[in-house]
Amino acid sequence: MSAGRRTKEPPRPPQEERRRGDQHTEEQPARRGGDSSASEGIERASPRVQYLYEISKQLTHFEGAERTVPAILAILGRALPLRTALLIVELSGRPELETIVWRAEEVSASRLQAARSHARASYAYLAGSDAARSVDLEGEPTTTSVPSGQPARGHRAEAEERGDFVLLPLVVGRRPIFGALQVEGAARLEEPDLAFVSAVVNQLAIALDRQAAIDARQAVAEAGRELAQRRQAESDKHRAAAEALRQRYEALVDNLDRSFVWEADARMFQVSYVSARAEELLGHPRERWLAEPDFWSRCVHPDDRGALEQTFRRTLASERDQRCDHRCRTADGGVLWLHTRVHLEKDGAGGPRLQGVSMDVTPARVAEERVRDQLEFTRAVTGSIGEGVLAIDLEGRITFFNPAAERLLGWTTEEVLGRGVQEVIQIQHSTGTSIPDEEHPALRAIRTGEPARDDDDLFLRRNRAAFHVSCTFAPLKRAGQVSGAVLVFQDIMEVKRAEKAQRLFAEVSAVLGASLDYAETVAAISRLFVPALADLYFVDLVEEDGRVERLPPSSADPAKQGPAERMEQITEPPGRETPQARVLRTGEPLLISAITEPALKAIAQDLGDPEALHAGSSGSVMVVPLLTRGRTTGALTFVGGESGRRYSIADLAVAEEVARRTAMALENARLYQQARRAIRTRNDLLAVVSHDLRNPLSTILVASALLMQTLPAGESGAQDRNKAEIIRAAAQRMLRLIGDLLDVAAIEAGRLSMVIQRQAAVALVHDGVAMEQMLATQKHVVLEGELPGGGSFEVLCDRERVLQVLANLIGNAIKFTRAGGTITVRAEPRGQQALFAVVDTGPGIPPEQLPHVFDQFWQAEETARLGTGLGLTIAKGFVEAHGGKIWVESRPGVGTTFFFTLPLAPPEGAQGAPPHEFEADQREGRSSRSGHPAGQARAR
Repeated sequence: MSAGRRTKEPPRPPQEERRRGDQHTEEQPARRGGDSSASEGIERASPRVQYLYEISKQLTHFEGAERTVPAILAILGRALPLRTALLIVELSGRPELETIVWRAEEVSASRLQAARSHARASYAYLAGSDAARSVDLEGEPTTTSVPSGQPARGHRAEAEERGDFVLLPLVVGRRPIFGALQVEGAARLEEPDLAFVSAVVNQLAIALDRQAAIDARQAVAEAGRELAQRRQAESDKHRAAAEALRQRYEALVDNLDRSFVWEADARMFQVSYVSARAEELLGHPRERWLAEPDFWSRCVHPDDRGALEQTFRRTLASERDQRCDHRCRTADGGVLWLHTRVHLEKDGAGGPRLQGVSMDVTPARVAEERVRDQLEFTRAVTGSIGEGVLAIDLEGRITFFNPAAERLLGWTTEEVLGRGVQEVIQIQHSTGTSIPDEEHPALRAIRTGEPARDDDDLFLRRNRAAFHVSCTFAPLKRAGQVSGAVLVFQDIMEVKRAEKAQRLFAEVSAVLGASLDYAETVAAISRLFVPALADLYFVDLVEEDGRVERLPPSSADPAKQGPAERMEQITEPPGRETPQARVLRTGEPLLISAITEPALKAIAQDLGDPEALHAGSSGSVMVVPLLTRGRTTGALTFVGGESGRRYSIADLAVAEEVARRTAMALENARLYQQARRAIRTRNDLLAVVSHDLRNPLSTILVASALLMQTLPAGESGAQDRNKAEIIRAAAQRMLRLIGDLLDVAAIEAGRLSMVIQRQAAVALVHDGVAMEQMLATQKHVVLEGELPGGGSFEVLCDRERVLQVLANLIGNAIKFTRAGGTITVRAEPRGQQALFAVVDTGPGIPPEQLPHVFDQFWQAEETARLGTGLGLTIAKGFVEAHGGKIWVESRPGVGTTFFFTLPLAPPEGAQGAPPHEFEADQREGRSSRSGHPAGQARAR
């Protein structure tokens, strides 16, 4: 069994004998020369059965060669007098042979090395020289060449000197050798010893072979799992591709213009799919289409349900596409005409299905019905429409006259048939001049064969009253020849009145919105509405103390002041009230449609006499209130006199709208006046506060600094120094707050003083970052500057103001950026401007808060206690004072970027504005220079 060779060994030392004796279960005296090897084998057999049992248990719970084999070799070392034991084995999945080594405690390194060399040489002899090259002997090179079939001579001699080696191959059945076990005896190994080792090798070979088979099965299983995973991944990829294709298909069909796609079961016609456009066209949710088995038929109009079902059945029977026009009821009770094309789709799995496209053809159907009803419509329309219609022949004689024409013109049909069109349709231009008969548009349409339309001229009624019309003169043609003409016209007096009112409203808004000065607004009101709305017009205003002030009246004819003078002389008799007083008391408008000139004063004294109101018809009066937030602040009085105008309910509605806009303008002017007074008061207060507080605050700062210097060092003065530091910080905060308030006041008042000079962008960014670097370091935030292209450009700005803008923006970013975040300050040229940006990686600003970030005193709730809410307001004012703009962009969870622009400085040597000091005019939204047009800087 062994391919090795036993070699003679010198006598063992006493301690080795003792160790060997301890390995036996029974204590024996020293051997006598007459003991036989047979008796020794019997004595050794009993404990080795126990060792084999232990080895069998180890192999039964085999946990791999690396963990189980060392334990087995250790058992061999206890069972036999061994110096070393080495196992060479080919483990599954490894390209090299593995060597597992055991040695007795007294075995030296050189002897172990000799055992390794012997094992390598013997295994090469046993398995062939090439096999030995892959043996791993714990890092020792294995390049020694041993002739195939015979171990090296030097190694054999070495073994004979040092010990007895036995090498047994690991083999199962007739399969190739996959390893070997070498043991080196401390004494000569007898036949029972060799039988014991052989038994161990056989069990070990079977266990390793079984483990190799298990590993192979596991490898196959793992390969199967990997294959399954790859197939699953490919399946997922195919499903994703199919899903993407489905989504593209649905996106395509969902965007069809006024059409939708559907699919239904071929047996029950239950819808299994319908595109989104169906819900848009018909209003029924897609869920109902899919959930209700008979929804398709229920949606169809009852009169067309049978026709559609027959179309489905014809498609199934003929297996060819079929078409059908039918109506469907919409969710809101309406009806749509649909043109449905049905297609039969067969598949082997789910059975046949009906697929269709339904297109909204309602406009086409309506057009068809209109054509079918055209004749009836032509006969009925002229008798039912509100437009006047008449027809004439080639000679201009009236042949048709509808009821609306009778009502509008005051003629009957019997009176006008056969008359010339010039007698009945008399036309005037808006200037009052009449159109000659030969230029009549109806006759011109016959002569030229071209239609004509007019919206500006007036028709005369039978009683000679004129009214604005919109009319169309069109030739009538038969077989391409003109046979007459038709005239269609309608009264557009209300339209013209509405257009006039809109023009008046626009003029009123423009005049009243031209100024916020209260006196100018009142003066504009006093001259605004004559002669457009009145011949005489005046205003009563309620003052803050309750007194009513009447403004000077305005007349359409300044040379005729009689009515105006009389209106001013109207007084309030005891126990009676004027129309204006009544309107001011009730807040309700008053309309007097017709009055006589002599009764004007009586009307003002007694509105309760209706007979006096209608004694004549030489005038008309409207009095409308000026209402502001539910309070009557005045009244407007419109008088129609010599022009003969008569006010109606429509005119009263126009006057009320005029009064509403007038009251709004007056209230805005009043509020603006109050706001300016409040601003002046606030500015005066700020000036006093800043002047009276700065000196004591400076004293507090100096005193606190001196106090901190004089306090004793160490722990004895620490508490007092902390208090002094609190005093100093509070004083500095008050100074900053006063400065911010003064800056805001200067921005609002347009008196922001700045010194504009050429400044290098790189210096601005560097200084802005340096100022806030300590605060960023304290919060563990990275603050850095970034200038694409090196920042070799200059801007025109006030350096201190721009540094304050950067400080406010960077400080704001530091407040919101968490530890570990980054803040970047950038600057780069953009056209004629320099674009600055402060980018942070904070939590971002919610969209609903973005419109408020530059408002005064506005702060995010989470940082409301960290500032005054003026920093961004001041930054905005400073940037806009330079002619730039500032804005913010933010993505919640990603970060926020504040941008602002400054004007680029012209290149050196180019003609440009020299450094100057100016005062920014924020009120007008510009800067102005003294002695120059608006839009430049005003020198101080």
